[in-house]
Amino acid sequence: MIDYLRTGSQWIRYKNRTGHVLMDGNFDTTTPVIRTLNPPIVASRIRIVPASKSTRTVCMRAEVHGCKHDGVIYYSTAPDGSRLDTLDFKDNLFEDSQMYTESGIKRGLGLLTDGFVAHTSPFEKNQVNDSWIGWNRDTTDGHINILFEFEDVHNFTDVVLATFGNRIDQIDVIFSQDGKTFPFFSQISSSERQSANNTSRRYDFRVPLHNRAGRKVRISIRFSSDWMFLTEVHFTSAANLTLTSEKMPTASSAATQQIAVICGIIFLILLICVLYCIRVCLKRIRKNKSVDSNVKKDLIITHMGNKPACHVFQSSSKLSNDHYEIANDIVYARSQKSTLLSVSSKSSSSCRQMPPTWNNFNFPPPPDSKEEHVYSQPVSPENSSNGSYRSIRKVPALKKYPTSALLIGKSIGEGKFTIIKECIIFGGLKCAHKSTKEKDCVHGTRAMSDETACLLKCGRHPRIAELYGVDESYNLLLEHVEYGCVRNFWLASSAPLDTEFLVRICKDVYIAMAYLESINVVHGHFTPNNILLDSNFHAKICSPRGPSHHAQLRYSAPESIVNNEFTHKSDAWAVAASVYEMAYQCRQRPYEEFTNELIVDNACALLDHQPNAIVPMMPTVFNYEILQLLTRCFRVNQMERPTFHTLLEPFQN
Repeated sequence: MIDYLRTGSQWIRYKNRTGHVLMDGNFDTTTPVIRTLNPPIVASRIRIVPASKSTRTVCMRAEVHGCKHDGVIYYSTAPDGSRLDTLDFKDNLFEDSQMYTESGIKRGLGLLTDGFVAHTSPFEKNQVNDSWIGWNRDTTDGHINILFEFEDVHNFTDVVLATFGNRIDQIDVIFSQDGKTFPFFSQISSSERQSANNTSRRYDFRVPLHNRAGRKVRISIRFSSDWMFLTEVHFTSAANLTLTSEKMPTASSAATQQIAVICGIIFLILLICVLYCIRVCLKRIRKNKSVDSNVKKDLIITHMGNKPACHVFQSSSKLSNDHYEIANDIVYARSQKSTLLSVSSKSSSSCRQMPPTWNNFNFPPPPDSKEEHVYSQPVSPENSSNGSYRSIRKVPALKKYPTSALLIGKSIGEGKFTIIKECIIFGGLKCAHKSTKEKDCVHGTRAMSDETACLLKCGRHPRIAELYGVDESYNLLLEHVEYGCVRNFWLASSAPLDTEFLVRICKDVYIAMAYLESINVVHGHFTPNNILLDSNFHAKICSPRGPSHHAQLRYSAPESIVNNEFTHKSDAWAVAASVYEMAYQCRQRPYEEFTNELIVDNACALLDHQPNAIVPMMPTVFNYEILQLLTRCFRVNQMERPTFHTLLEPFQN
């Protein structure tokens, strides 16, 4: 006979698959024999108990063959398997561990972890004994719970249930790291799709666990068929190597560690003090050396309107850095060639001293600073007395959330390479989880990387979907906008076009695009899918990616389609094309009758100024001023297209 111990258990007497505890030894004193343990033993200690019909002296040599076990050490089912009439589907292989959970349910190992997977129906007469555990719907109310316990905390990749039946309605998997509490945010739910085939069958049900960490795992199963059977449950996981060892340190090692920590802290404090002193000294030396040069550099030379001679005024650093108008992205390069000094065309013979006014200064274009990122943020017209859409703020740090703190739900949208799902961050914050459709998709990864860079540069803006952070795989966690994209919203609506509602959406879009233009961020692939509606029916734009991505054929400007050229002017074309579609309540796209090939040919014809080239004709749902500006957005010459600030003004009025 064999007895064995496991963590927290008493000695357990081993029984094989047929229920026997006695095992045949050899028939003589010289020939070794091998006996297979079926099912295998999971133990930390093994005790061999010789047995004989008559009293005798025992001389024995024994070897135990096996491997390291990192899987389940105990499980418990509530309720136990069902027994109806002659049908007995209880776990008769379950070991007699004499251990129970707090609720009085027996703990141990049995059929679900014995390594044997049955492939035939549990109702067959020749079925291997003790291959299935079955639960009847009438005795269990169609709901069972199974608790699995592990020696250490594991990061779980997936769980596979080898089952037999019609369909599992729902599976909820929840995790506990301390073995006591099961936080709700760790729960993962899965269900099986409704199938036209209602016949019972043997199949594997796999549930992805997304690297959830836990020492205990509770699986709740709901089913509506008459019976639900399990023959094996297999977890794929890895031990969590970030946790500290459970071995207690000795007194000497603990003292050594404490001294090392104190010395490290003292050394770190001294190092910080030395670095601070060096920094202060270098700053003073640099300041003394640059006094004269800074005085010369920090000057604005101008010509006073009421004096014939030039005067020199010391400039303010705040003035030269903060108070300037931002040049448009095409005209800016040309403006660099103009002089930075202006001489007034009007001079006076009067020598009387006159104080300078702001109109006497002609400021240079903004410096291209690469050291400190200070960005503009628009203010809505309701909150600004002067109608300005720019204010200064710094970009917040990008947060990184652990995967275990995210509860990811159903899909709510997708792009060419990416997919967006509902998500709840631990604490109750609802967001949108954006990831690539395929794990190693280069285009999707690049698109999300560029989108992250653009959104970080944008900072927080009321008309742009906010970036909350990323998860451990650098998938994006974005603001969840209540009603989704405007295209789906309008397609689901049967009401006639509300022009006032359309104008409000356009106003919100142009506020956001004027802001992107002011901080020199190109959206790059604007369509109606990038316009989202919040709970107050205001629009927010999303997914700016810059100038390095593919064109959206029906919405992109001809220079973007043919030459892969993306600027704020090409964004103006794309936004106007989206407004065109919204004016038809998203029921007619630009170039509706054109194939993709014809759209490319038409773009080439536009750039070649051919008379047969076609541009979208904006419907007359707007007033004359707005209609003229939107029509100018479809000019082939980029310089003739209006800026977003110009486009915003009539919508604000």
